[in-house]
Amino acid sequence: MEWEIFREKIVEVSAEIEAGKLKILRRAEDESFAVRVIENGRVGFSAGKDLERLMEEAKKMAKISEERLRSFPVEKPAKVEGIYDKRFEELGGDFIREEYEILMSSVEKAKVANAVVTHAIAEVSIRNSLGADLFEKSTFSFFSLETVYGEGSGYAQTASRKLRLDIEETSRYAEELALLSSKAEKLDPGYYDIVLTPYAIHQLFSHTLYPSLSAENVVRGRSRLSKGMSLGEIRIIDDATLSGGLSSYSFDDEGVMARRKVLVDKEVLCFYSDWKNSEEFGITGNGLRMSIDSYPLPLPSNVVIEVEEKASEDSAILVHSFIGAHTANAINGDFSVECLNAEIDGKGVKGAMIYGNVFELLKKISGASGEKLQVENTVAPRIRFESVKIV
Repeated sequence: MEWEIFREKIVEVSAEIEAGKLKILRRAEDESFAVRVIENGRVGFSAGKDLERLMEEAKKMAKISEERLRSFPVEKPAKVEGIYDKRFEELGGDFIREEYEILMSSVEKAKVANAVVTHAIAEVSIRNSLGADLFEKSTFSFFSLETVYGEGSGYAQTASRKLRLDIEETSRYAEELALLSSKAEKLDPGYYDIVLTPYAIHQLFSHTLYPSLSAENVVRGRSRLSKGMSLGEIRIIDDATLSGGLSSYSFDDEGVMARRKVLVDKEVLCFYSDWKNSEEFGITGNGLRMSIDSYPLPLPSNVVIEVEEKASEDSAILVHSFIGAHTANAINGDFSVECLNAEIDGKGVKGAMIYGNVFELLKKISGASGEKLQVENTVAPRIRFESVKIV
């Protein structure tokens, strides 16, 4: 029998703001374990707090499980910079109160409907019966807010591996969107060039494009992509070693060394994979857990989007975010989304709907503008798409 013990400890300080008032300020600490065992090729899994009990439960599950795995990996961690800030160790409530004051002084005309700020320290360790013994400590900060002005609203967020967040700029951006939204008007249906911000790109691509680049989905017939298939003028890189990346790590949640790999360079080159699918797709270090009690699955790390050509934003609909991206079809890439906080030539647009398919949309890329920004696990510039149907 082989065994694996995954441990996660998180210390978090957070605050919630409602209607401009600091409502909740909390500090939480949690430690949990996830255990896997392999017996006769069958995998047993259990997660919780009591390590001894979890091991026994995993052994029992292995006798009836349909999940198969040949063995556990033993690899060294990669060297990844910028994912730990020691200033988090001294973090207290006074620091978050200071952030609250910065937030409230940054929004002048609109009102703060709600906001969340979180600072966390995470420790992850993995040991297995084959000799793996890995440990990583990382930090993460996150801030988001929604502002309202009249009948308009605006949403913005920022995150960092460092303690300090750009709360002032993010708050002012959310206010600008609310002001713009309050004067938004309907747009005549037709074909328009659109420019998607990094936030809008993340919303759309994470529900349509990224799932099709998963090795697991290819195996299960839930992806329409195959190696060599053309996707247009775009380069997509999965890079878990990105310095300061929000989704960077030195090893994945199975203990496989983090790697950088080019998934797409105009055409599909490879897929991101977990350990189970590595024999067919290569060991790519993307076996990640959505939570402590979930089994490792192929999931993307930092997804870096590159477009070589440059494009202006003139006479195009600039879409800051979408409503409904989560309803997209993750298998065939079809989507139906409403543009939220959109504008054209400085005038707000409301109610504009885009129906389409992400793989057809990629063929309409004409160029990119602005600096790359990271939103959750997506790192992208603004991207312009030609002749998109708006209804």
